[in-house]
Amino acid sequence: MPVGKSILMTPDPYHTPGYGGFCPQFKYQIGETFGRTTCNLLRNPGVASSGKLVLTDIRPVRPDSASKSKLLARRTQSWGDQKLVEKMVPGYTGFIPKSQHYYGNRYALNSRNAIIDFETDQQMHKNKMNELKLTTALQNGKMVPAGNTPKLPEIYSKYVTPLQPIAKEPQPYVSKHTVSQPLSPYYLSNNDSRKNFMSGYTGFVPRSRDQLGLGYPIITHLALNEFTDDLRAKSATQASEGVHVDRSAPAMMHGKPIYPVETGLVPHYTGHIPGQKFRYGNTFGHSTENALKHKMSIL
Repeated sequence: MPVGKSILMTPDPYHTPGYGGFCPQFKYQIGETFGRTTCNLLRNPGVASSGKLVLTDIRPVRPDSASKSKLLARRTQSWGDQKLVEKMVPGYTGFIPKSQHYYGNRYALNSRNAIIDFETDQQMHKNKMNELKLTTALQNGKMVPAGNTPKLPEIYSKYVTPLQPIAKEPQPYVSKHTVSQPLSPYYLSNNDSRKNFMSGYTGFVPRSRDQLGLGYPIITHLALNEFTDDLRAKSATQASEGVHVDRSAPAMMHGKPIYPVETGLVPHYTGHIPGQKFRYGNTFGHSTENALKHKMSIL
């Protein structure tokens, strides 16, 4: 315990409550505060850990002076005459990428660090793009010139990509152990143990009312056997005797006539009445009585 620190304080090292990172074996610990639990886990040699309190370095690794000078020289060779050089003159009013993140030193040193940081990001982005283009070319089967692309990780497989296709379309693979769709119990054989219904089935089971004193699966198994045996026997009998079906032609039923024979049409009938325009002197009902007969007489 450091001098001047209260005994109520959690000893170092520990994680502050609210820490969202991973702590090994933390989910199996109960009964202590977050700080004391993480302290015990970090100090316990029996818990597998990486040996570092933080897995990722807080500060990125910076290149040395020789690498920085080489990086800036490569930038000048690639882009020709550059305004952003290694030794910036104080008083330059142009834009310097990432210069807002560097302060507390001389102008030349801050500008140099900002330019190096920017160029490092550009180089990393360029390398990722080249690696992506190379991967795309390999997957598409294109020839990749040697020496112009970054080196990919070594392939530990016995196959070399891309593989040459041997067929236009691959043959479908069907596993021998594929789970098949279960058949209905009605179509299973009598010796099949699956020919039953599970306990709790609320549907109708034919011939099950005559079975008593047994478990539900056994009752349904016996009932289904009896039912399917009767169906097979009936089908065999009908097939041997033959089935003759006589169908009489359906009688034509006359619907309600449009033109009544014994009565006339209702007044205000708006349909066509044969020969009505040649008849006059009677009411509408008398003149439309048996209109079809009047039509024949006119003809």
